Amino acid sequence: MARQHQVIDHRVISRTGHHRLPDGSLLRVDTELGRWVGTLYTPEMKVKIRIVGSDAEVHAWADKIAA
Repeated sequence: MARQHQVIDHRVISRTGHHRLPDGSLLRVDTELGRWVGTLYTPEMKVKIRIVGSDAEVHAWADKIAA
């Protein structure tokens, strides 16, 4: 009797990441403790703005900053 193997796909679709702005600032979107967080860092890596909200709110904010 031939063995059968089951392949299970464990991919997770995530909309997290970071983007370096032309002035050297860093824009970061991530989840922390189950909440969406957007952070804008200065070129010196100091937190300039930090927001916590829904997926849509944080990504809309990040889109505005990155534009």
